[in-house]
Amino acid sequence: MSKSYLKISLNEILFYFTRAASGVDVPIGLSEDFARSNIWISENGFDPSLVSLQALDNLDSKTSSLSIKFEKANEDPHLFCPENKLLSALKASVSCVDWFEVKGSSSQLKISNVDSPFLVISALGANKLIGLKVLWIDQDKNNYQVNFIDSEEWEIVSSSTNPIELSSNADIFISPIESDHIIHKDNSIKKFNITEKKLEILNNGVEVKENWQEIYDYFSRCLVKSSAESRASGAGAGLVDSD
Repeated sequence: MSKSYLKISLNEILFYFTRAASGVDVPIGLSEDFARSNIWISENGFDPSLVSLQALDNLDSKTSSLSIKFEKANEDPHLFCPENKLLSALKASVSCVDWFEVKGSSSQLKISNVDSPFLVISALGANKLIGLKVLWIDQDKNNYQVNFIDSEEWEIVSSSTNPIELSSNADIFISPIESDHIIHKDNSIKKFNITEKKLEILNNGVEVKENWQEIYDYFSRCLVKSSAESRASGAGAGLVDSD
């Protein structure tokens, strides 16, 4: 008998994930961008709690940082963390989106030592940045390529059997999709159509699995604990419905 998991709506993804990021002291603007990326993750059939938990854990443990620096060496633009830490994907994502919205899809960018590459992918997808390919090899030597073909279709090209959402700690290279667009014969291609999957999600909800409780724990840090004084002042639901 298969296990039944909680299902939540896309609006609840926005609500919970914004506050979960705030629970690890992420500024509100970044938290909202993080939540919108998780909506895109959900619309494509992935479990957002599985994708995002590692990034939140890394910030909570100070393994990663929101600190970011830009340099342009030999005409190659480069984003990296100036501290001796992983670059949090929550910050890398918005910086990456800002770069391509200004420079366009004919530009390129390297982002070093990102903790959760798929969150960068989700930010590009959520902001409908098309005509780009994203390449990386993670700490376990898994290689991935993601191609954003148009606003509805994208694909994953990889020889790895490891789920892309679990890929971690990698240097990411982003460039126009037409540049050296060669797919190795050993790679498999998995195609996605967000319009088709989104309809299914809207009808059935987003299934969140084993990691949901930990996401909820980060969310709960934003809740104000009740006290006799807060209840006396009218906070929370009343015990008697007098409407």
